[in-house]
Amino acid sequence: MKRGIRRAFILGAVALLLSLVAMALFLRQPARAENGLAEARARWEDAGPASYRLRLTQQTSTSACDQEMVIRDGVAEPVRNTCGQPATWTVPRLFNWIAELERETNRCYPDPSMCACQGSVSTRVRYDEQFGFPREIVYEWRKRPNLVNPDYWRSLFDQSFPGCNRDGRGGQVVVNVSLTEEP
Repeated sequence: MKRGIRRAFILGAVALLLSLVAMALFLRQPARAENGLAEARARWEDAGPASYRLRLTQQTSTSACDQEMVIRDGVAEPVRNTCGQPATWTVPRLFNWIAELERETNRCYPDPSMCACQGSVSTRVRYDEQFGFPREIVYEWRKRPNLVNPDYWRSLFDQSFPGCNRDGRGGQVVVNVSLTEEP
């Protein structure tokens, strides 16, 4: 009898502990970059130069690249580009990108029909004190098990999905931005 009570107590404690861990994972919110975005836009609109040189250096754990553009009357003219993506950034476009990163805080992975993992984006931005443009944008895309969705548990048993962090995607990306006024 004592053995049965002890076993039930241990199983109950393990279930409670797993429930607390699951709740902690799902209640944790990613960092928000919205703080300061509206103020930075307003500062840019008030004090930002009409012509400027913009340089973005993007760094991941495995690579780095940079883009440099000259912006006149809101049109970007590429000067240097080692990123393999269009070099069409402007400060207002950077603000829009930051806002878009904020909208994409959670999504299903590998696709909406199977939500075995929850992808989340966290964003931190440091804005220039004088002009308001973003000086540093740090965003990170991570995947974690979606413990409340049956697809996750099903994928463990039928091995239909390799796991949430086994495909090498995700991680931190740091974008450093420098701006120089042009005549």
